[in-house]
Amino acid sequence: MNGRLPLILSAAVLVFGAAPETARAEEHPVREWTNTAGKTIPARLISATADAVSLKLRDGRVAEVKLDTLSEADRAYVADLRKTGQAMKAGTLPDETEIDKSVPVEGGPRVFLTPHFRFECDQGVTQGFIAEAARVFEGTLHAIDRLPIGLKPKPPEGMTRYESFFLSRESFEQKIGNSLPSIPGQYIAGVYIPKEKAILVPFSSIGAQENGSRKTLRRTSDTSTLIHEITHQVMHDWLGLTPMWLAEGMSEYMAAVPYQNGRFEFRNAERGLKETLGSKYRDEPVSMIHPADLIEATPAAWSGSLNEYRSAMLLTYYFVHLDRGGQGEALTAYFHFLEQGRTEADSFITEYNSAVADFEKKRVAYNEAVDTYNADLRQFKRAVDDYNSRIGEYNQQVRDGVPENRRVVVGAEPKAPTPPGELAVPEILAKNTGGGPVDLFALANAKGRPALYRGIEGEQLGENVKAAFEAIGIKVTLEPMGDYPLKTRTRGIASPVPPGE
Repeated sequence: MNGRLPLILSAAVLVFGAAPETARAEEHPVREWTNTAGKTIPARLISATADAVSLKLRDGRVAEVKLDTLSEADRAYVADLRKTGQAMKAGTLPDETEIDKSVPVEGGPRVFLTPHFRFECDQGVTQGFIAEAARVFEGTLHAIDRLPIGLKPKPPEGMTRYESFFLSRESFEQKIGNSLPSIPGQYIAGVYIPKEKAILVPFSSIGAQENGSRKTLRRTSDTSTLIHEITHQVMHDWLGLTPMWLAEGMSEYMAAVPYQNGRFEFRNAERGLKETLGSKYRDEPVSMIHPADLIEATPAAWSGSLNEYRSAMLLTYYFVHLDRGGQGEALTAYFHFLEQGRTEADSFITEYNSAVADFEKKRVAYNEAVDTYNADLRQFKRAVDDYNSRIGEYNQQVRDGVPENRRVVVGAEPKAPTPPGELAVPEILAKNTGGGPVDLFALANAKGRPALYRGIEGEQLGENVKAAFEAIGIKVTLEPMGDYPLKTRTRGIASPVPPGE
């Protein structure tokens, strides 16, 4: 049935769609919802916006209800869930993603364009070579775009395509030696350099081999490292906001998802995770940094250890597949709040810079007024000295008996100049008395972190993570990150920081 059936519940109108909502592994509880007229109905919350709620009734039908028609208690219940993103509409994780195996390629022999990437080579290659090599790039971008967590990848500002360079091993190591002096000499399959907004890839790491005067590809090449770097590249706009555990965790997670010829098999992500743990991180039980320690860690706390990468991958996998309904709901809310935090911070910076510019004009004018006042004050002092001198002469003339019509004319008393009014500092500048830069990362993450805890304490989050992995046959032991004390694991249950605070 494709029509809509209105059911009147006093002042509230419930509108039902034909298809029942798909059940989720962990849903909100069934509760009694009450409208402003006192009528009640049992239902389960699906999602909520600032204006309305979507409810699942016991018969499976879905109802849309205006928030202002519900009781104060219901509105408060929804408001609490919205603070941590638990009322956001969840997406659906695809079973798999796949792109057309025939990737269209333009250009050559050294510069090529595919739909979303620009490739530059330090030696001539064919379009067919680029088409095969580009499949992993276009496939990774498509897969990340299909994840239901709101990443919405797009090329860096000012660019129409993502840029990548295919290089000989010698040229590659020379370039990364200039950009990343800590890693030259190591065998690296590719690297994303955020400052250059480009991936550098040696031909050898994409399975290139000489075939006469041409380069061809071996399709058996391991693409996991390349997928890791491509994930960084297509998440470029998020790199300044996401903490290291999530930036690296997303890349490690994508590299672990089974991939073949442009297709990512998310339904087999568990198998990919276990294979990665077995081949790349060989220990049992699996050691993992406590989730709360990862979430609370500052960027400076990340050392790049193997355990940090493994822990980041595990925590990202948990939030995508194991938390609540297994559809990345917490990450959806987290990225939503990060974007909100970025927007609010951008607005704050715009307002702050405008206040600085306006205050600077007033400061210059004030200083000019002070200079004028000081000049008038010096002139006033001279006038006072002259006035006092005439008074002294006048008084002496009185004592000497000089007739009044022959005495000095004293004149009017000098009038002091009016000082300039106080220069008021705008409130937005007064709050930032240190004058330091605005920490966009801290502002955005203060708003986003509660979405990961979802109303529980950090220690409970750790227990949830352990139990979830044990349920799929992975025994995890939790350990602290650096010198983080256990008490930090109670963080994250507060509401997001309101704008301006």
